[in-house]
Amino acid sequence: MSCDSTPPVEKMSSITLTDSVEEAQFSKRVLIRSILLRPDGGAGLAGRTVRIGGWVKTGREQGNGTFAFLELNDGSCPQNLQVIVEASVHPLRKLVATGTSVHVVGELKVPPEGAKQTIELRVKDFLHIGAVDPAKYPLPKARLTLERLREILHLRPRTNTV
Repeated sequence: MSCDSTPPVEKMSSITLTDSVEEAQFSKRVLIRSILLRPDGGAGLAGRTVRIGGWVKTGREQGNGTFAFLELNDGSCPQNLQVIVEASVHPLRKLVATGTSVHVVGELKVPPEGAKQTIELRVKDFLHIGAVDPAKYPLPKARLTLERLREILHLRPRTNTV
């Protein structure tokens, strides 16, 4: 990332549809906000191969275990990027647990008509997976209460509440 003095919000507002996404200097990772906060919602980037890293907010296996949908968030914006993983790329059981950390390479695609997303990522390769033990990382899909977050302080950054 560059070291200029322009705040990130002003950089995002100056993006045009022809601009490419900004990659991190060393990891070549693309922030989810640079895809989803574009004026077209990221649809103009369809066909590009990008590297994304983040945590699984929700995950579910579909098609009798042939593929999985993951909602991935890297903390750069409140929105999640939908990621589709085929069983031939990686075993799905390790991926769908909430809180799993992943670093993936994939191609951005426009989803079929009727989907609520404007762009999704089809995974081609997994670079890193940080599996999570649900007993030690108890983040349910339902919203956590503020009382529960006061008990488990390290979970606060992983929620949309705080």
